[in-house]
Amino acid sequence: YKIDDQAIKPYFPMQHVTDALLEMYQSILGLRFKEVDASEAGVWHPDVRMFSVSDAQSGEFMGGFYLDLYPRDGKYTHAAAFPLQPTCMLRGHRQYPISAMVANFTKPTTDRPSLLKHDEVVTYFHEFGHVMHGICSESRFSRFAGTSVERDFVEAPSQMKENWCWERDILRRISRHYQTGEPLPDDLIERMIAAKNAHSGLMNLRQIFFGTFDMTIHTM
Repeated sequence: YKIDDQAIKPYFPMQHVTDALLEMYQSILGLRFKEVDASEAGVWHPDVRMFSVSDAQSGEFMGGFYLDLYPRDGKYTHAAAFPLQPTCMLRGHRQYPISAMVANFTKPTTDRPSLLKHDEVVTYFHEFGHVMHGICSESRFSRFAGTSVERDFVEAPSQMKENWCWERDILRRISRHYQTGEPLPDDLIERMIAAKNAHSGLMNLRQIFFGTFDMTIHTM
């Protein structure tokens, strides 16, 4: 397939990917995001950004989310979305949801921005999907808010949204070379899509091993 992650990364500068991601989610879900000033956001590190969320049509406040995207000492080392405050009805009023997306993408340097590999872009869309699952939830009880749903549905919204990262039009939209401003070339997009399922057999074999091992040690 002749796919080189290092040749792809310059097309995914963090700021452009973030802007495109937020724009897409706002458009599709009918939301409006507004960044909260750091002095009012109560962030736990200068790298963290906070956004408020409102309904694009009515202007009604819906909740908020944090983006904590760069590594630092002592930080959780994987990518995940954490529901800091679930939504629910509390004494006749709605408690608004607050979520945080945590990741460890490469930090920008003095001479180049943070650049993402394509699989990191997929991760970004996936985890942010969990954030939106929590924000858009309108459950009465916190026990059923956001991703607190039937186990086989927890990942469904995020998996649907991560698949946007394999669509030709979306790839053109979310890519912009940090030096030239050009989107991914069409021939590279075609090769990336063609390689999507490469080595998927090995990944399935890995999951079968985990499942077999788990059942074995719990039936000894």
